[in-house]
Amino acid sequence: MKLLHFSDLHLDSPFSKSTMPPKIAQGCRLRLRRTLIKILDLAVEHEVDAVTIGGDLFEGDRVSKDTIQFLRESFAQLAPIPILIAPGNHDYYNPVSPYARFEWPENVYIFSDYKPRPVTLMNDVLIWGVANTLPNCRDNPLTEFRAHPDGMKHLLLLHGTEMGHFDESRGEYAPFQVSDLERAGIQMALLGHFHGGRVIHHHDRAIAVYPGSPQPLDFGETGQHTVVLLDWHDDEPRITLIPVATQAFITLDFKPEPISDTHSLAEGIISAIPEKAPEANFLRVHLIGEEPESLNLELGLLEAHLSQYFDWVVIRNRMRKAASKLGQLDEKTVRGRFAQRLKKMLEEEPEDPALIEMALKYGLAAFEEEDILDS
Repeated sequence: MKLLHFSDLHLDSPFSKSTMPPKIAQGCRLRLRRTLIKILDLAVEHEVDAVTIGGDLFEGDRVSKDTIQFLRESFAQLAPIPILIAPGNHDYYNPVSPYARFEWPENVYIFSDYKPRPVTLMNDVLIWGVANTLPNCRDNPLTEFRAHPDGMKHLLLLHGTEMGHFDESRGEYAPFQVSDLERAGIQMALLGHFHGGRVIHHHDRAIAVYPGSPQPLDFGETGQHTVVLLDWHDDEPRITLIPVATQAFITLDFKPEPISDTHSLAEGIISAIPEKAPEANFLRVHLIGEEPESLNLELGLLEAHLSQYFDWVVIRNRMRKAASKLGQLDEKTVRGRFAQRLKKMLEEEPEDPALIEMALKYGLAAFEEEDILDS
């Protein structure tokens, strides 16, 4: 048996968390469509017996009729390879969801119950699928479930939160534990929800896998972005995570020392990024540390320079003014008195020095009529 598994494609995602311009967000949405075609081509290339989708295939509250038609046409072209879908919290199943309202190709099976329901694949494989039927399913769907010990391979297809192995800050939907899989007689769980791919082991054997989102969708999604090839011809399954991401959200904390001009700063930032994605790269730079006294920073020029190499650039200036520069400020001016007052507060070891440093930085920037690109 050979399966290709993916999840969390999020077609028609607004990409609103990253606050990117609408035109760039539209390019990302088109890239997600191309990613689906790439995944289905991998299914053909590897001659799989089925494709499984672990939920959040699309954004249920935003998905367009054109996207649904795109999915139907794409899935039909994969026939006769079956496609099994376990809806997630973003594309949950209910009577008015696109899964229920539209007619899908004959090779597509969509689970519709918040309890494991079986689909037979080949003669010795049962895939138990669970559908999220609300946007916030909180009960453990495996609490009362037991697979029959009948000598068949029992797999679970679920969009849910495994509670013991991840630290991603995502909501807890369809929560379960690895021990629930073992108790229920599940030999392999094909999962969705977490956007960083990982294989989960239990008692020294692989028991579950998250492929991650095929494409990162926001800054901070630094894990693996893959599809899973599950090859199970012997007693133990062989799991291969195949990278498919062609875009990257890159966050860089950069300390501009010893740099004195904007051109050198931009080149230093570029050289600090070891690898870029083949299609699109979005960069968020945090300028940190103490601002060099010799640096004449022009944020607009820095953004323009970096935009020659990246598709979208966000710069956050979090540098502190040099202590020596603060000491030289004339106390007889409003700016000097402001700086000396806050400097004195810092010397008194306040409860939140970072807040005072930020007030000092922004205050001095305002006096000097500098741009502030922070959020």
